[in-house]
Amino acid sequence: MGARDDQSVGVNHTDTRPSRPLLATRDPALVEAVLATALALGVDVEVVRDRDELRRSWGTAPLRLLGADMAARAAVLERSESTYVIGSGEMDLLRASAQLRAPVLALPQATTELADVLAGHLHAGDGAQAFAVVGGSGGLGASSLVVGLATVAAESGRRSAAVELARCGGGLDLLFGAEMRVGLRWDELGHADGQLGDLDGHLLESGGVDVLALDRHRPTPPDDAAVAAVLGSLGRSHAAVFVDADASDVGGRKLQVLLVVGADVAAVAAARMKVETWGLESARVVVRSGPGRTLPAEAVAESLGMGLLGHVRHDRSVARLAQAGSSVASSPARRFRRDVRALWEGLRG
Repeated sequence: MGARDDQSVGVNHTDTRPSRPLLATRDPALVEAVLATALALGVDVEVVRDRDELRRSWGTAPLRLLGADMAARAAVLERSESTYVIGSGEMDLLRASAQLRAPVLALPQATTELADVLAGHLHAGDGAQAFAVVGGSGGLGASSLVVGLATVAAESGRRSAAVELARCGGGLDLLFGAEMRVGLRWDELGHADGQLGDLDGHLLESGGVDVLALDRHRPTPPDDAAVAAVLGSLGRSHAAVFVDADASDVGGRKLQVLLVVGADVAAVAAARMKVETWGLESARVVVRSGPGRTLPAEAVAESLGMGLLGHVRHDRSVARLAQAGSSVASSPARRFRRDVRALWEGLRG
């Protein structure tokens, strides 16, 4: 046997192509069905049709979808839990499943399961940091903080989104200075369900941030399924997602909570009650200081027994910008932007 054995079974580990989910089949109908689902999710799938292509891509693929016609070719390759037999012929699927010891996705019945599998095996680097910004009491500028964080995240090169869920918020489109811009709002997505595709280009945009705001003329809050579908879509396509949320919106969602607390005794007491009521003990504290709010930030966090992310000082430019219809995070709000940038650096670290 020579130094190079063309018939050996293995994987080319020097292949530097980006890893993508793999579909191996010669069945054009199966290719069409899988790619239609992948396109809706914004997932890029590599299609291979022969043994050599299959061997080259096998080791780097985060997910492998095998038509029954390719089962024999794949049976000699290294086993992986992220392998599914896919197709429509019941007996062929059963034989291939037994041969590969892999689960079956029978189409078209299992289209929803296929979408879940594709969405769950996106490239690991594509997942978003998702944050819920919750006011410990009213009037602390939690909505403005969402605008600021999303804006500085976008300026740092992260694809960023801001989502409005808080029913008594300031109107994120207003605070972004984007009230008149065209884009989907919650009234058009409030009953979405399951897997949504990439929302890029469909939401209103401001300063590099994709914004999903409540419709003030029909302020019906979205249902839980719609929130899950939208956050799932944004989590796949964006690097950072900031949610203007009420405490009741947080439960059961994979969100890092930032609790905004005023630097005064009454605000600390209100925040403590909210923490106890909604189980927000793991939240990180952002302290808002200003006129009448002079407690040290460290003392506020310590009194709550919670970790301090940082504090945001009063900046009169924020209110002036909002009244002028400009983004509250635009350049005149220098103090606000400086403080918010420090928060973002803490979140990135």
